[in-house]
Amino acid sequence: MYKSTIQRRCVTLIEMMIVMFLIALITGVIAYNYRGSLDEGKAFKTKAGIEKLETILNLEIAKNPDQRESIASDWSQVVIHSPLVHDPKALLKDGWGYDYQVGFDDNGSVRVRSEKFEDYKKTHQTLFND
Repeated sequence: MYKSTIQRRCVTLIEMMIVMFLIALITGVIAYNYRGSLDEGKAFKTKAGIEKLETILNLEIAKNPDQRESIASDWSQVVIHSPLVHDPKALLKDGWGYDYQVGFDDNGSVRVRSEKFEDYKKTHQTLFND
């Protein structure tokens, strides 16, 4: 009679630890890259929002020049009631969820700014060349 020998192959603890380490390493790299993409998306959303707000508010001042000071202080109501805006609540905050600061430049045009966006531009100068 022949004896059949069946060899059992077991996974050792060291092999499991190596696989877990590799999975954690790959996940960490992906999460780091994903976070950078999220910040870049917030910056581009903010840049587009600033351009839209400046256009809407400058058009409103062109229509009603005597309401310039009221537009500067209550700009959010102008944006909410503007027929040019599809989703006004999304336009009132920057990509990071903070309020925009609205003011005027030397020429009398509306200038919208976001502190978080300006900080982001300082650290990522190559992405935004104004």
